[in-house]
Amino acid sequence: MKAQDFSRQWQKSPLVRFSLSTPAARGLRPSVASALYECGLPATAEPWLRFMEFLRTDDKTAASLEQLAYYPIGLLPNGDIICIDKSSDRVMICDHEDLSYTWILNSSLESLYECLMIFDAFIAEVNRKNPRFASDFKIPDGMLQDFEARLTNCDEQAIALKGFWFTEIQALDDSV
Repeated sequence: MKAQDFSRQWQKSPLVRFSLSTPAARGLRPSVASALYECGLPATAEPWLRFMEFLRTDDKTAASLEQLAYYPIGLLPNGDIICIDKSSDRVMICDHEDLSYTWILNSSLESLYECLMIFDAFIAEVNRKNPRFASDFKIPDGMLQDFEARLTNCDEQAIALKGFWFTEIQALDDSV
């Protein structure tokens, strides 16, 4: 999904646009930098993602991320850092205790945009079909398989590498 399409369609939290004025932003591909600057990312998005611009560049974590050629764009609730790998444009998650341990969130910023929309639509549809989902966690039959197929169609690489979305599917399947 193109950044401009995402920014027009996203109706949840406000979009955070990145100024790209930090030294860490150097080395981003122009198309990625443009998408972050012109369209941004949602301040919050399910499942439990927070996106923000990291302005501090003088701490050890920022220096380590820069050395690894990662541009930080957000956080998971446990403190793990969502980054863009400047060499591949992949959206990665870096373990907050060992930044060299990473796993894939999405293979591109465009696929991240689309997966956020897919997840949002999935949860809305589950809540529509099961208004008690927030308390009973029951996903109506066939919906999880459709959700997995949509995510796989969007970003087959991220699912095949058993990254973030793969583990979300597994967690939802375990709760059924």
